Parts: sequence; C-alpha cells; structure tokens
Amino acid sequence: MLIDIKSECCKADVQPIGRLTCSDNCHESFAKQLERKFGKVKKVIDDTTGVAYKVPTRDIIENGLTWQDLPK
Repeated sequence: MLIDIKSECCKADVQPIGRLTCSDNCHESFAKQLERKFGKVKKVIDDTTGVAYKVPTRDIIENGLTWQDLPK
C-alpha cells in the first residue's frame, strides 16, 4: 500500500508506520515539550531489587524502557 500524506503542522511527508509524530522537527518539539513537563530524567525503581535508576525522559520516548535496560 502506498500512502502520500503531508502533515498539517509542518507540511512534512508523514511516515504512518512506527512514529508518534509526523516529522523529525515535530518529534524534537514533542520530546522537548515532554522534557519540560516531566523533567529531563525520571526516577525508575526496579521493583525486584529495589534499586533506583535515573532514566533520561528522551530515552523512554524514543526507545521505550524494559527491565533489562535499567542497569544500562
């Protein structure tokens, strides 16, 4: 299936699969907005070990977060 869509906000080509935002510019704006709202790092506690980690908010947005990632 071929889809050709332009975003309303920045007129960029929309990539409908695997993205939350329509373009790199909008992604950056979205990430900065969430960093302002929630802080640049989040405190995440491993429920199994009780160890607390500081995780960059941007890493959570861009890569997600799994239990295996916490020590990294």
